[in-house]
Amino acid sequence: MKNSTKMGARLTAQNLQELKDLGFHFVLIKGYTPGWRSDHIELNQFILVPVKQLPEDPAEKEIYEPIDSEILLDWATSTDGGTEAFIRKDG
Repeated sequence: MKNSTKMGARLTAQNLQELKDLGFHFVLIKGYTPGWRSDHIELNQFILVPVKQLPEDPAEKEIYEPIDSEILLDWATSTDGGTEAFIRKDG
């Protein structure tokens, strides 16, 4: 994926399509801090971890969004800089 950062690629419509082509159906939404820690959530900064299927164990359920959701497409195509989302590369 293009537009690499330290840990991931900035979310774009193109890399959403690439994830769909690779068989991913969801992303796990995690927050991050400027130091790439995921110990709390900034309301406009996210790391998206691609997953192929949702976990069945209720203890493993977190915040997931379908790859083809309007929310992700809005984040991918937004030019106002209000939301920053990155696709995590190291799973």
